[in-house]
Amino acid sequence: MKLILKEKKHIIYLSILTLIIVGSIIFILLINKNKYLQTISPLTSSKNIDFDLTGDSKNDTIKLIKRDNTFDINIDYHNTNIFLSSKIKDNVLFNISNSWPIKIYLYDISRDLRPEIILQGTKNNKSMCYVFNFYEEDFYNLYSSDKNVFGILDSNNTKTPQCYSLLSSKGISSLNSFMLINNKVLDTTKDSKNIPSFNNVISFINLIEAPYELDSLPNIFSSSITNNELSVLWNLDKENYSYYFQDGFFYDYEWDTSGNPISLKWRLTFERSRLKSSETDKNELVLSLDCHLNDSNYNITSIEKLK
Repeated sequence: MKLILKEKKHIIYLSILTLIIVGSIIFILLINKNKYLQTISPLTSSKNIDFDLTGDSKNDTIKLIKRDNTFDINIDYHNTNIFLSSKIKDNVLFNISNSWPIKIYLYDISRDLRPEIILQGTKNNKSMCYVFNFYEEDFYNLYSSDKNVFGILDSNNTKTPQCYSLLSSKGISSLNSFMLINNKVLDTTKDSKNIPSFNNVISFINLIEAPYELDSLPNIFSSSITNNELSVLWNLDKENYSYYFQDGFFYDYEWDTSGNPISLKWRLTFERSRLKSSETDKNELVLSLDCHLNDSNYNITSIEKLK
């Protein structure tokens, strides 16, 4: 009888210990996932960035380096220093521009608990985007493109994240997409047909770029959007300024029961130039949009001016 009781106690203790271990693992994974999600907005490139890029639970350092007329990214990890420019053919990441600063996004596209580094900026007066990842004790350039829109679908659900790149001026015809599987790029372009909310966002970009103030709004906004948010469109002072779309970044953050996206967030940047002024009198306008599916249309439900 005593032996049976001891065995039962042993089983109970073992079960409790197993639950604690499993719970701890889930908690750690959730922390890591949330950590990456928080960095879906670009990191501040004006100072050093400390973040675990290699998955060893120790922070590595990302530094933005200026050289002549170019920007470079230096990464300090495992007592090693590398420049990401050394990983591309012409050894130049971006040109310096006051109106088109570098954006640094960290997101675990490959779901291996090591975030990929997504960079957007300008090079030779054109948009430029890169994706770098870490494996086998080094960083590699997985993807490069001069297209000015980049985004992630299935960013935080049960599916494998899928990346999209396209030119805003050419639309879906310029679309290509890929997934990262075992540190390799799998081209999925032939299976990609559309990007939810893209058409409405392009219409919004056209509104900002138009050289005149609006008389009326197109049918791309939700009825719930506030007048205060819409006032962004009437406070651009187009008698004195012009606007040119530079680049955009998007991701989905809410899905239906079938895993289809119903909410997306977009970050759009524009060059703001004073009319009849010098070439150097330019800065950046940054707008954040939320788009939500309603009656088969992804209406814009929120506008926020970030810069």
